Amino acid sequence: MLDIIGIVVLGFIFAILSNNTIDQTPKKRTYSTPTPYCPSCATKLSWKDMLPFWSYYNSRGKCPYCNVKLPLRHILVDILEVMWVGFYVLKFGWSYEGSMAMLYGMALIGIIFLTKEKRELSDSLLMIMGMLAVIHFLAYNPDRFPEAALSMLLGIAALALYNLIKIFATDDSTFELTEVKLGALLGLFLGMELGLVTLFFAIAGGAVIGSINVKFLDKPRDEATPPFSELLSGAALLALLWGKDILYLYQSLTDLL
Repeated sequence: MLDIIGIVVLGFIFAILSNNTIDQTPKKRTYSTPTPYCPSCATKLSWKDMLPFWSYYNSRGKCPYCNVKLPLRHILVDILEVMWVGFYVLKFGWSYEGSMAMLYGMALIGIIFLTKEKRELSDSLLMIMGMLAVIHFLAYNPDRFPEAALSMLLGIAALALYNLIKIFATDDSTFELTEVKLGALLGLFLGMELGLVTLFFAIAGGAVIGSINVKFLDKPRDEATPPFSELLSGAALLALLWGKDILYLYQSLTDLL
């Protein structure tokens, strides 16, 4: 029972922080104010307006001040953050080291929706993720920090190469430096093995989603695949939860062959 209460409370806190961060990150601009507010009418929100699930249900999915419909993302983030904490705690239990991974996952869920809503990933958020990654290794795995640093360089190289291929192979001429930064931070936090699992899942996921969108949903090819930062964040969540299990299964299959 205490585990369930802890999961719900922590999941609700993560949901409030994630939704608040997304709402306060205007499109193509940096943070404007630390005060929670309605993205439509800019009215300051009270704590009663930010309760996960209940506030959305009580206001029928609308802002209580201007009556403008709120994005469905609010309730989706609530669900995903509670599920994320629940899956992580049930699999790994409660620990100080695990709390770092849970915080990282919270940020990744936020990044998925920030990217989906075409909002800029601020350097402030990426800096916080970098600090968590450094604390994670220096405090709990100091002997593996050189490996993490090498994995960070691999993340930079992989994302830089991806952007260069995209520029030469498509009509998109933008070099997404934010994606390179995210790749570096994921490499630093996850390490070499889980970093490679994340990269594989991101590429495979992009190929599958793109194929489905083109073949069954008739989307144009240049709009069929989600942004790579979105794919990376989703893949990193999977790697944090099941990456080691996948590596163990792969090793077992390799030994059998």
